[in-house]
Amino acid sequence: MKIDPNKKIEVYFNLHKKTWSVRQSGRVVGHTDSIQVKNPQYVVSQKGNERVRREQKKNVHAFVRGYVIEGLPYIPKGQKMITYNPYKHTSFMIRNTNDTICSSPFAALEVINEKPMVEALWY
Repeated sequence: MKIDPNKKIEVYFNLHKKTWSVRQSGRVVGHTDSIQVKNPQYVVSQKGNERVRREQKKNVHAFVRGYVIEGLPYIPKGQKMITYNPYKHTSFMIRNTNDTICSSPFAALEVINEKPMVEALWY
């Protein structure tokens, strides 16, 4: 992947490829099963969410926006698993508490057994 580390990226789960798609400057620049993001914002387009609910068909309208980084320290001070289900929520949520989350200092995005895992991290 050719990513400019000085420009923001947007990362979303690709339902067809079962991996993360990485977009920069409006273009997909690659796919990966693992990526770390600094200063992530958890973004949901409300119009896109409404369209999913209306058509009962998923579309790209939710993503993590921030700056790509190489590697994170091993043990965070805090971590929370993040989820988003367009049929149940209108924003990203902290798993198990259903509290809304809009940002965190870091995020680790992984694909495990073809399922997306997003972890908000504090160091």
